[in-house]
Amino acid sequence: MSSLPVTPMCLAITSPDLVYLVILLLIGCGAGVLGGLLGIGGGLVMIPAMVLVLTDRVFGPNSFHVFKLAALATAVMLSIPAARQHARAGAIVRPMLKGIIPLGLVGVVLGVGLARLFADEQTIILRRIFGGFMLLVVMVDTWRNRLRGTGEIGKHNCCPVPSRWMRIGAVVGLPAGVISGLLGVGGGVWAVPAQNYLLGVRLPNAIANSACMIVGLAAGASVVQSLAIADLHDSRTPVWLGFWLAAWLAPGAIVGGWFGAWLTHRLPVHYLRNVFYVLLVITGLRLMLF
Repeated sequence: MSSLPVTPMCLAITSPDLVYLVILLLIGCGAGVLGGLLGIGGGLVMIPAMVLVLTDRVFGPNSFHVFKLAALATAVMLSIPAARQHARAGAIVRPMLKGIIPLGLVGVVLGVGLARLFADEQTIILRRIFGGFMLLVVMVDTWRNRLRGTGEIGKHNCCPVPSRWMRIGAVVGLPAGVISGLLGVGGGVWAVPAQNYLLGVRLPNAIANSACMIVGLAAGASVVQSLAIADLHDSRTPVWLGFWLAAWLAPGAIVGGWFGAWLTHRLPVHYLRNVFYVLLVITGLRLMLF
């Protein structure tokens, strides 16, 4: 890697350049709208958007790792208000969290460590894994919606007394943590269906538990991801750059999330979800093949 402290392109992005700031605000807003409208995690939108718009020419081949950090830091800011709302509603099954969060943090360390193997020119492999993950999300969500349409979801749901916290953490937290650390997403894409289908937790409680889990996992993953980026010794990807990106993504995501939740009751969400699935598939294939 080059030993130059900063490249001209990096100077452009780290200075108060209006074009880049608007791009970041729009990416955050788009992620927030889709998250509030369709329940899609912000990282699933923000990371590929930054990969495709900012490209490796801005930060070099390790840019994907910086984008992961930005998405994780943004997830912390976005998930705290959601967790507070679930807490006020009494939907959180708190004893379950003592297994989910600790083992989730173990998974975060494993996931970031695995992602660290894909550095420099090998980062393209991590991008392809992320693209495949996007396709998997579409398939799983489509399957869930079909089950919901047949009435299978919620048929035998209960909210079990979480006495086996180690088992709950291994089933829910550990895989969610690995996903969060490896790909930079919150892990809710695994945690919600795992609680609902595998443990029989009611969907509202599963969503509430997942929101609280994301606060802890995203915060832990941000710290571990920062250490991993620092270990890269790449002058074009300093750790602070990830938090700088998050500072500009978060405002748009907050406003977009509110607007998306408002649109939920005013637009045909079913058709919008199908359009978004198509966009996810196209983006996922592009990350995998190019």
